[in-house]
Amino acid sequence: MNKGERRRQRRRYRVRYDRIVIFALILTAVIVLMTSCVLAVTGKGEKPQKRAPEPKTSQSAQTTAPAKEKSTDDSGKEDATKENTTKAVTEKPAQAVDDGYIAETHTHDEIFMGDLILVNADHEYRFIDGDVELYSLVQNRNDYYSNGDYVTKLDSMALTKLNLMMEAFAKSRSLETTNIFVQDGYRTYQEQADRHSSGKSSTFEAGHCDYHTGRTFDMFIIREDGSTSYFSAEGDYSWFADNACKYGFIVRYPEGKDGATGEKARAYTYRYVGAPHATYMLDNGLCLEEYITEVKAHTKEDPLTVAVDGEVSLIYYVPASEEGDTDVPVPKDKEYTVSGNNSDGFIVTVKK
Repeated sequence: MNKGERRRQRRRYRVRYDRIVIFALILTAVIVLMTSCVLAVTGKGEKPQKRAPEPKTSQSAQTTAPAKEKSTDDSGKEDATKENTTKAVTEKPAQAVDDGYIAETHTHDEIFMGDLILVNADHEYRFIDGDVELYSLVQNRNDYYSNGDYVTKLDSMALTKLNLMMEAFAKSRSLETTNIFVQDGYRTYQEQADRHSSGKSSTFEAGHCDYHTGRTFDMFIIREDGSTSYFSAEGDYSWFADNACKYGFIVRYPEGKDGATGEKARAYTYRYVGAPHATYMLDNGLCLEEYITEVKAHTKEDPLTVAVDGEVSLIYYVPASEEGDTDVPVPKDKEYTVSGNNSDGFIVTVKK
């Protein structure tokens, strides 16, 4: 065999060897591919996924509610206790006192809220948030009386009852409107401070003015010549002497009560307190100061009983705790209201 033939023979063997290697590689790839498909279908061989760690929560975060912003009143004083006392009221369940009554929790702030709070030289108004819901008189009054400014505001209940009273008076005389003019109303601490310093309201120091309550206002008469005069429940307006109480109104500074109120008589200044209270005061010749003292002598077991147009109300006093909340006994199934007296307790009024 010559050299040329030996070279051709080696080339032929090399070609066959290369084919074997290629075939082996293809076969290996096919086996690997088939194995992967089987594992994917059966789920075997899949690595377990790691769970993300759960966030840790501190004990304080679980038990403490987010802090609320402190509210401020018109005098600029912070009401820092509002958030805590509100929580106590909503979370503390009412408990049975005896048959027909349960204990309703009221916060210390609520002593200074309500239709029966007493504001005078000895009792300062606290401007507790939520005590009054103010509405513009000129935008919400009816057509039976007038008001000449957009400043005068009253608490919603006082304004509602004022509208009803004026309508009833007009209809009692077959009038489409009256010549009664209502002025003044709610005053902020700063407004009263400015009035007092300027001499416009020399008798009421800021904070000790009944107009702060939003339940007090003044009435005047508009004469035919356009001038005005102070209102008095006499003559053509004697209807108010007997009927204002039915709508919850009293003369705030009645004649002969200067010693109790600390103010001169003002027949034109009215205050909303609620119908049963106003009726009792009228029937017994009491001013607000005297009435608050009278009510304190009556408990749930020995309440005042007052009838207004056939509707009977029971009224009693509950002394407030010296600190913190007070459990006030209220009826389970009767309509009632609870008002602070702006001093030392609560007055409960139950519609019997």
